[in-house]
Amino acid sequence: MDIFLHHSYNLDLLNLLNIVAGDSQYQKRYPQIYAEFGQPLSQEAREVLDQVTSALGSTLISAPIAFVLSIIPQFDKAPLIDLMLDQEGFLVALEQYEPRLLPQKDQLFLLFQVLAPVIQEIELLGFREYWLSELLPVIEDRLYEMEASFYRLNFIQDINNLFNNENLPEEIHIFLCALNAQHGVRITRHSSIVDVSFTDLKIFDFTLQEPFQSAVIGLGISALLHPLVDDPFLQLAYEKSKSVTGFETIESYIQENVVEACKVYLLYKNGYLPDPYGYLQSHLQGAFVLALVLVDYLEWNPGGNLSLIANLKTWMDQKPAGKMMTLYRQAMERAGREIGDI
Repeated sequence: MDIFLHHSYNLDLLNLLNIVAGDSQYQKRYPQIYAEFGQPLSQEAREVLDQVTSALGSTLISAPIAFVLSIIPQFDKAPLIDLMLDQEGFLVALEQYEPRLLPQKDQLFLLFQVLAPVIQEIELLGFREYWLSELLPVIEDRLYEMEASFYRLNFIQDINNLFNNENLPEEIHIFLCALNAQHGVRITRHSSIVDVSFTDLKIFDFTLQEPFQSAVIGLGISALLHPLVDDPFLQLAYEKSKSVTGFETIESYIQENVVEACKVYLLYKNGYLPDPYGYLQSHLQGAFVLALVLVDYLEWNPGGNLSLIANLKTWMDQKPAGKMMTLYRQAMERAGREIGDI
């Protein structure tokens, strides 16, 4: 797997729709931009935005449109209006990459047609020039910082080694935007949109969630760890955290703990997360008790350079089911932290 970082004028232009459509969080965060590009909008454009937000049931217009447009290859390169009005290209992309959306193709293309004149009006107000002069330099500085850090730290290689290059996507793309209002948005092909103000930790934590979930499922780890469902300590932790996490079964609780352990271990190993045990313990009501134990094992196990599946097989050979409370205490003591109450 490889990770690519990008800026995208198109995505920030879509984010601007949230501001001019009247989303309160976006307007509060970007009052100057609303004054410059929202207030001068024509009455016709305002009426279109009202119709669209009413149809979507939300003033957050950008997320669903960005998701659908990201189906199109190189969606961040072509002019946004050209993409939205290219019905044939859109249909080809749907058929090839997201056929499940074909029943909604007419409604989606109608949405694009309706919004295209609004986007054209915004661009005539000079948004491209504003983005190039005021926003792009900030994004480029942030991209340079991130690229320098994760290439220097071999972060990508550590990910591939942990999963033994199995069940991971070939590549993921992270789009840093200046107008994302501290939101993270997942789009197609294991890619995501994040706010330029996010820390490296927050960006990677958000971005790696989905590909790591797919990898853990593909590796059959849930079946390997199934004996843990009968562990009384994990059962207690699951029941206490259920209202917070929304995990419907203890099996899903265990699976998500493995995903979290992988993320936290790699972020800790590469210096993005100084205190992994404090971080995991901070999740209320025992949400990541198992993840904490697994991070401790990956850190201290002599075979820590092995793949995730090899490490977990070795760990399960030690028959941890029924011993999770002891293992949790040992991990916390080794980290020099108070055990507290899960």
